[in-house]
Amino acid sequence: MDLDMELGDYPKQFAYEDLQLLTDNFDVRNVIGRTQFCKVYRGKIPQGWNEMQEQDVTVKIWADTVKMKGELILKPAVAHNVFRFFDEITFLTYPRISGHPNLAKLMGYLHDEDHFGVVYDLKSLDTVRNFIAEGTFTWMGRIKVIFQLARLLESLHGQTPQYLVRNFSATHIMVDQDLNPVLIEFGMLTGGMIGMKDRGLPLYPFGAYGYTDPVLRMLGIWTDRTDVFTFGVVLLELLCKCAVDGIGCRENSTVPNFLYRVAQEIYDTVKSRCFYEKSRILSLVHRSFRTQAGYDTDDGLKLAKLAMKCVQMDDERPSMGEVVEHLKTLHAIRNYAELLLLGP
Repeated sequence: MDLDMELGDYPKQFAYEDLQLLTDNFDVRNVIGRTQFCKVYRGKIPQGWNEMQEQDVTVKIWADTVKMKGELILKPAVAHNVFRFFDEITFLTYPRISGHPNLAKLMGYLHDEDHFGVVYDLKSLDTVRNFIAEGTFTWMGRIKVIFQLARLLESLHGQTPQYLVRNFSATHIMVDQDLNPVLIEFGMLTGGMIGMKDRGLPLYPFGAYGYTDPVLRMLGIWTDRTDVFTFGVVLLELLCKCAVDGIGCRENSTVPNFLYRVAQEIYDTVKSRCFYEKSRILSLVHRSFRTQAGYDTDDGLKLAKLAMKCVQMDDERPSMGEVVEHLKTLHAIRNYAELLLLGP
């Protein structure tokens, strides 16, 4: 594929030296984090460079295609990543997709014999993963992120044919300066106008680490309910202020005790009793939120129960459309939608 001929003048084509300039030679201080396939940096376009205005950007470079500061990255799946790179460019420049506010806006790309990278028009605050435990990430800010992410997945699943993200995770979602969530990782995206993509699954058969859907592991079949499961895990992370693998390991075990498993144990214990134990379910919501502006106990309860519905077995999970409708019943959404800058 001749990418330059296909795209014309937009998005802009960058050279590797350009990305070095934007990131101060990939300085470690500009590293935001790693996605499943890439390394992500904060960048800045200098005033007047290439007749451009000064602007904060986000730079993502495929991690197995380059040595960064002498760090040798192994290359087990370079060929697969070439296709992932092309698919991302095609997806993000597709007219029906490119304007979505919660998808990264592509400013330019890097494509030469040795490197693949993209530059997003995005002033990143941090990833949701890095921001989860921060006290400045308030209850209302989390409601905003949750609702926008739900509508993003609803939109992708509602396309014909539908898109499946398949590695949706808190690490792959950036938060901008206004607390809008932006999806930046598309390496396992399938469906829609890019077609069904099963290549590379022997290397990454179950999506992002810590978000493995038990149904997928058993049946090996991807559905929209797999994305619902991973959304439920992200929702739990935001409610608990705890990363998916932040629980540690079980006693006398080296196997990570992932967040959703602990939550399921709590929730299943409550469901098995003859009486309703509201406080036990609310234990899934971090106690620090209770004194924050906009917090409502019924909202906390609804969100905890919704998260658990999303991570139950496949036939019990709601669709993302049903998730969005459920979220619209929250006190915070009904009363503060304008404050949260949420559309209808």
